[in-house]
Amino acid sequence: MSRTKVSVVDRLVGNPISWGVCEVPDWGFQLDARTVLGEMKAVGLKATEQGPVGYLGNTPEEVSSVANEFGLPIVGAFVPLVMHDLAQRETMRKAAHFSAGLLSETGKGFFITAVVVDEGWGKRFKLSDAQWQAMFDGFKEIDEICAGYGIKQVLHPHVNTLVETQDDVNRVLAGSDVRWLLDTGHLQIGGTDPVKFARENFSRIDHFHVKDVKMSVAAKFLAGEITLMEATRDGVFCAAGDGDVKIAEAIEVMESNGYEGWYVLEQDMAIVGDQPRDAKISTAGVRRSISYLSKL
Repeated sequence: MSRTKVSVVDRLVGNPISWGVCEVPDWGFQLDARTVLGEMKAVGLKATEQGPVGYLGNTPEEVSSVANEFGLPIVGAFVPLVMHDLAQRETMRKAAHFSAGLLSETGKGFFITAVVVDEGWGKRFKLSDAQWQAMFDGFKEIDEICAGYGIKQVLHPHVNTLVETQDDVNRVLAGSDVRWLLDTGHLQIGGTDPVKFARENFSRIDHFHVKDVKMSVAAKFLAGEITLMEATRDGVFCAAGDGDVKIAEAIEVMESNGYEGWYVLEQDMAIVGDQPRDAKISTAGVRRSISYLSKL
């Protein structure tokens, strides 16, 4: 007897970035966790990622308490790590053990690695062969650390990191066997077709971020005319279905190949200016995305 597959919309989960909560320094006003998770629950999302390291708490007990209060399991944690610089190896290890320890006790979600230049998200630069190899060796070490906690690492290609462009993606695919998170928006901005990536690399994809992009705004960012914050303010990350990313086609590739994992809805935003601490923002964009995805 065949098993009935759970629909895409019933595998939709949230991320605090859709409510303006982000690990990038000086991103804007950060809503408290209970406000954000309450809104996730209200719109029908089934689980959540942790958001910035420490956002939901700094111990498994704290994270579990918040997640359980709203009935939202933890399915992933975004962890920026410096991997190209061997002098930073011990710092990398400590950060990895901390985040892996939280995940192992709060639902065994994915350890989501973003390869940053430094803790301040410094400007990208051209890596030497030795620095690329240091990154690849770093992936292996994080895999081993994660295995010790009973979880899995996935690599997140991401704007303003060292795995952003199509050349970066191709180099990692060829030089490392690290598993991947497919983020439709960040791949698109970096020049990688997310549909083609899904089709050619399905066997290496374990996690999926649904993100749409208005490439007319992204082009200004890529040309250096505006910052990522300004692009976000200008709506570069729009509701699913409103942008230029072929989200439906990418999901179709995943589903037709038997993907049964989560779809993390991400609509990056930033809350600028002064906000009261009990501020609530409109969930209209998130609801619009859910409506679009429910019709696929």
